[in-house]
Amino acid sequence: MMRKFLLLTIALLVISSPAFAIPSLQLFINGATYDWGSQTWVTTGSEFDLYVVSANSSKSDVIVSMAIAQQDNASNVELNVAGHQYTSSDWLWGYAPIGNEPDVWNGGEDLPRHGIFPTWYTEYHSGDYGLNSQVGNVQPDGNGNYWNPATGTGSAPAFGQAKVFHIVTGGAYTFVHFDAYTLNSDGSINQFAPFSHDAETAVPEPGTLALLGVGLLGLGGTVRRRLKSK
Repeated sequence: MMRKFLLLTIALLVISSPAFAIPSLQLFINGATYDWGSQTWVTTGSEFDLYVVSANSSKSDVIVSMAIAQQDNASNVELNVAGHQYTSSDWLWGYAPIGNEPDVWNGGEDLPRHGIFPTWYTEYHSGDYGLNSQVGNVQPDGNGNYWNPATGTGSAPAFGQAKVFHIVTGGAYTFVHFDAYTLNSDGSINQFAPFSHDAETAVPEPGTLALLGVGLLGLGGTVRRRLKSK
């Protein structure tokens, strides 16, 4: 009886361990804001560092997809990932991953729609990931605490690896949405970052741009008044 109690206690401790709450794949943008509505790290910057975080197991060929809004024109989007410049011919219409034909969502082989697909998308192969460092959960908890791979601050109870990729965007787009996943041998989706742990760069809302413009005008007026008073 005592042995069963000890085994049950150990099992409960393992299940409740923070390491098991950490997703196998996560995405994070340094300096971004976590949007609780979409459960996504969102930045309005056109140049930023994207972190791909792997946890709990080694992985081969982790792929990052970049998708734009359905109404956007891929030929108008400029995208550079870690020095690789994408052209209009690199964008495909449909559902990630590339090469899983037919390119239609079938409930398992492709990445779920999650309000993004079908749309124009492309991919970046970010390489293999090991278990050589400690990582944590990049999604904020109820108190706003999270593990920041850029600074290393926050709880990091699991083992894995984080890689950083410099992103530069330009042209005309509504957003560029990032997902991360690995594939099975038949090209179907194996593991992917939960949609509460993905990332996005978005064009600022018109109201935000208007406020910025008003602020700049006010600053210009202040400078002119100071120069005039001299």
